[in-house]
Amino acid sequence: MKRLQAWWAILFDNAVVVAQRLVNLVRGGSAWHIVITGPDLVGMKHLALELGRLVPELKVSSSVHSAQSTATDFGGVVVSVDPDDITRSRQIEKTIGRFRKAVVIAPIADPRDMVCSRWSELPHQWAEGFDYRFMLGPEGTKSFTEPGVLPRFVGLTTWRDTGATIVSPTRELIEGDISSVFHQIADSLDGGRSRRIRDALRNAAPSATPLPKTPRWYEEKEATKRALGQISLAPALEETAVAFGYEPKSALTKAPAPQAARGTIIAFHTPDEVYRAEAARLKTTLDALGLDDKFFEVKPEKNWVRTTLLKPSWILKAREELSGPLLYIDVDAFVHEDPWPYLSQYDADLAAVVYDNGELNSASVWINDTQGARELLTRWLGGADNRRGADSGELEPTGENGDQGVLRQAVLAAEKTGDQSIKFQRFPVNMTYIFDRIDWYFLYGPVLIEQLQASRESTQHEKRLARRRARLAELEGSIQSRTTS
Repeated sequence: MKRLQAWWAILFDNAVVVAQRLVNLVRGGSAWHIVITGPDLVGMKHLALELGRLVPELKVSSSVHSAQSTATDFGGVVVSVDPDDITRSRQIEKTIGRFRKAVVIAPIADPRDMVCSRWSELPHQWAEGFDYRFMLGPEGTKSFTEPGVLPRFVGLTTWRDTGATIVSPTRELIEGDISSVFHQIADSLDGGRSRRIRDALRNAAPSATPLPKTPRWYEEKEATKRALGQISLAPALEETAVAFGYEPKSALTKAPAPQAARGTIIAFHTPDEVYRAEAARLKTTLDALGLDDKFFEVKPEKNWVRTTLLKPSWILKAREELSGPLLYIDVDAFVHEDPWPYLSQYDADLAAVVYDNGELNSASVWINDTQGARELLTRWLGGADNRRGADSGELEPTGENGDQGVLRQAVLAAEKTGDQSIKFQRFPVNMTYIFDRIDWYFLYGPVLIEQLQASRESTQHEKRLARRRARLAELEGSIQSRTTS
């Protein structure tokens, strides 16, 4: 069935290309595609709104839609608006580029300002980082999973290498002389078939409203701390700022970079052969990195899903025993790098990975030494105990039925009601990377914590188990090289 679906998709794609080229032949020239995209989301959104308001001929949609989603639009000038098209130059060139000429409108800003973006939907966390940015999905879904500041600047460079026409105004220009941006876009559309659009852009230019100015990263204390912390994690942020013509940080602020707070890694394992072996491997990776840790041996419940529902009780007990921030890690993990520098940017009560489908993964949970953390752990524990108490053996072994589904419900309930007594923040997938899901999500930067899925040892999925054991063999070699170096 999958092979048949793929064949039909190829057939449909080829038919669209033939039809588009025939229409181009009839109209006497290639169609244009205006790709409105990043790196600067603030400038991009404002420019798209102004173009849609003042130049109705462009038919700028008020909703995000990618360039590739417009393949069946046979207009002479097609417009798409999607911040992530800045990272899709090759895919767009291979699809839309076969029958349209691209003009890429890609506003830029000081990347140090960009990592200080705040959104009203995110009261407890910065909207963008050097690596990822938030995605807001349906039903209140929030995930830190989309390409961040540096990937989008890399994407701009890649677009330039394609030979496409690039219009890349600065945020400062959009805040000041936005009319000149309209003229730049008009000038990029050459050819007689686009004259009507060019004239409309030039006529609308004097009426364009500039973007309201906002304070820069070095003008506010919290933003300065944020930007300097991001530069500590990713020096390429400063390098990119200077490369695009912004002053170096030394000329703008004398504030010191924030210091990374370190804590203790905690893990729990049952007293069986499989999980004791997992604990030994995890302990080896932590020792090699010189990280403080504490392991606990615990009694299992009658099945896997009921055992996971004990997790909040174990973590709450550890929270009461230990001081300072904690990082809980499922014992079937491999820690590749010291996670504490990255964790230094978190300041809420708890943090964990939430995927773009809303699923929360509790394989890595950061727990602050705060009353809010204790409160959220208590709610997590209460929900888990209720689920275990109501179970008469019908709970299927899924993550949503286990502890992470309960934590997800507690977090969503607090966020929905605006409960300020607890604060939850979201990790990127690098903190809880499932070893064989490379195609499931965007990944930028090194994997810090890799999850090896020990539960597959007790399942009937032979292919998944084979992948796990092959990965274990690879990692054993890595452990050997660490211990001998």
